[in-house]
Amino acid sequence: MKNIRMFGAAVVLALTARAASAQLPDASAAGFGMAGNYTAVARGFDAPAFNPANLGLSQNPAFSLSLLAFGINTGIDPVKLGDVKPFGGKVVPAATKEAWLQQIGTGRERGGADAGLSILALSIRNIGLQVGLVGTGEVNLNQDAAEAILFGNAGRTGSARAFSFSNSSASGSAFGVGAVSLAIPISGVEQGQHLSFGVTGKYIVGLVAGRAMDNGSSVTPDNINVQFPVVYTDSLHVGSAGSGVGVDLGLAWGDQKTTFSVAAKNVLNTFAWSTDAFKSRPGGFTFDGTNSKSTFVEAPYSAAPASMRAALEDEKFKPEIAAGIAHKTGEFLLSADAGQRIGDGIALGPKMHVGVGAEFTGIPLLALRGGVAAITQGYQAAAGLGLHLGWFELGAGVMTRSRNNNGQEVGAMVSLVGIR
Repeated sequence: MKNIRMFGAAVVLALTARAASAQLPDASAAGFGMAGNYTAVARGFDAPAFNPANLGLSQNPAFSLSLLAFGINTGIDPVKLGDVKPFGGKVVPAATKEAWLQQIGTGRERGGADAGLSILALSIRNIGLQVGLVGTGEVNLNQDAAEAILFGNAGRTGSARAFSFSNSSASGSAFGVGAVSLAIPISGVEQGQHLSFGVTGKYIVGLVAGRAMDNGSSVTPDNINVQFPVVYTDSLHVGSAGSGVGVDLGLAWGDQKTTFSVAAKNVLNTFAWSTDAFKSRPGGFTFDGTNSKSTFVEAPYSAAPASMRAALEDEKFKPEIAAGIAHKTGEFLLSADAGQRIGDGIALGPKMHVGVGAEFTGIPLLALRGGVAAITQGYQAAAGLGLHLGWFELGAGVMTRSRNNNGQEVGAMVSLVGIR
């Protein structure tokens, strides 16, 4: 029972921080319910997160307001929470633990979550504003680490053996972001058509971050040497662990039925973590059969391994390109999207996205939504609905993501107050 609780605690660590597609969280559940295929659809308070140029197109409301829209995606794999949950408070049979280790194989037990909260988003004609929070977190355990948690250092055979925890790690980050968007209509197009250029300026604050990774741990029949150093935000600097500014650009064309929309996000982004805001702990434990020693005392950031410090200091928000097309015919709205993050950096959502979405408004007061998309190493599918009462709207959506390594994530989003 103790082992299973430790295993559950380790993987649940990943659920404490990571549904944001980029730095700006979705301001409503509409885009979430269409699986993120919303680049050419977003209008009003939705536009800053997808493409600011859409604020200059037709059907953009003169005023819109959104308060408190929250979404999250989360999951662990290949051993899932549903596999572990039935054994809460019970002894897990050795055969079950062995089956879990076989599922992990030579890969990793991974847990992850991404979350976004749009606190306030509004638009007044071709100007938009948004304030929100986003976060991301992940835990990776190799098979040896999972075996040590499940069986102890005796291993699955009951006889002590050597273990290596190489490449096991955990990480989490949270950010606050404020953005102002402006769309500039471009003249010279035919009557009934609109061409618009948009720009978003963002200010990003790193609220808190933590990183932990194996640093050569080994467990043998005679000795235990665990080295799992940690760097984390000092309590005095929570809320000010990093900062920077970013710029997104967009271009959009549309008439009453069709919209083409292209956005380049993080064309400029200066965000960096402040090393003065971090502390470290060695995370060491040794036992030679007689004597034990642990080293968990707080230390300066400079005492952390050089590789950990370099990785943290190299973390950046990388450029992203997104393009979409949307077409409305009567009560049906169809959209298609493609997006790609360029390079490896701070990851808020999948790196690649290609998909289609739809919305049906033929039922009084209701909008029904759905979408699918191919994403990095898998796919995602979503469904949602919106309730319209005059100018007010409420929305909700659910999503599932599947990865090529049989990983599964589920997500949900609600938007509580929307006015258009």
